[in-house]
Amino acid sequence: MRPIVAVLLLTFCQLFQVCYAQNWPTRPIRVLVGFAPGGTTDVSARFTGDIVSRELGQSVIIENRPGGAGSIALEALVRGPRDGYTIVIGSDSSFYQPVLTPSLSYRSEKDLLPITILTNQPIVIAVHPAPGWKSVADLLKAAKARPGQIAYALSSATGTQAVAAGIFFKMAGVNMIGVPYKGGGQAVVDLLSGQVPVAVLGSAPLMPQIGSGRVKLLAVTSKARSKALPDVPTLAELGYPDMDIAQWFGAVAPAGTPNEIVTRLSAAYNKALSDPKIVQRLFDAGLEAVGGTPEEMGRRMAAETVIWSKAAKEAGLGGK
Repeated sequence: MRPIVAVLLLTFCQLFQVCYAQNWPTRPIRVLVGFAPGGTTDVSARFTGDIVSRELGQSVIIENRPGGAGSIALEALVRGPRDGYTIVIGSDSSFYQPVLTPSLSYRSEKDLLPITILTNQPIVIAVHPAPGWKSVADLLKAAKARPGQIAYALSSATGTQAVAAGIFFKMAGVNMIGVPYKGGGQAVVDLLSGQVPVAVLGSAPLMPQIGSGRVKLLAVTSKARSKALPDVPTLAELGYPDMDIAQWFGAVAPAGTPNEIVTRLSAAYNKALSDPKIVQRLFDAGLEAVGGTPEEMGRRMAAETVIWSKAAKEAGLGGK
């Protein structure tokens, strides 16, 4: 009798999951963003939210949970129910944080289900106009003359932007002071005021300031120039051929969420990312719409974990 009972229970659970997924969603969906408003993760979530809401027939509520390079939002996600009503949009580095901080309560490979990659963006080196630095060479000359005295803003202490900055400044042989914030939006505020003269950030929070004269972009850290910033040189062009670091942002659900729900979420986000108006809005923010299947995102995360871990340690962000 016991094997029969077990089979019946398994069948019942499978039927319940199917029925649940077919009726989902019946209430608003909460999207946790691991950074403060105004940064690239926040922009990626908000620009796509309206179309996702329309596709699923429910409101999409964006909730910022900044801190820990996005890990605070992910820890909240894995502690919650696996019902499809709470997801996280995070940066690539959010998913890799346990590499640096093993005490975190999640592991991407077992606790998260990929939904889709939303956007790619270049990482830029930006400066306040007051010091008069016109190029990367000018900045490095000043940094060598004043070791340990020039600060640069980061959206987090252990994100991809911190990795890019750490590797480049180490490569260039300069000692500068990283100042982490809880998102790119907050970092830009202090850059514009001159409180920090340099920033290594994603392009999105800086795009509204380009052309205003309040900020100057010196370089991008990717190997190829950004289509949204075609006049900004790459570090590779400026004599650092091994520099090739960009950043992406994606949506995840907690492990245990029914596959049918993950598939519907992925389809809704891909619908948003194929909308010409959304693509243009993202482009204007310095972002490239990506999209793709959960499986494609999962393969990228698995492949990049090892690469990112090595790069983070090379940047001086070793494990804690």
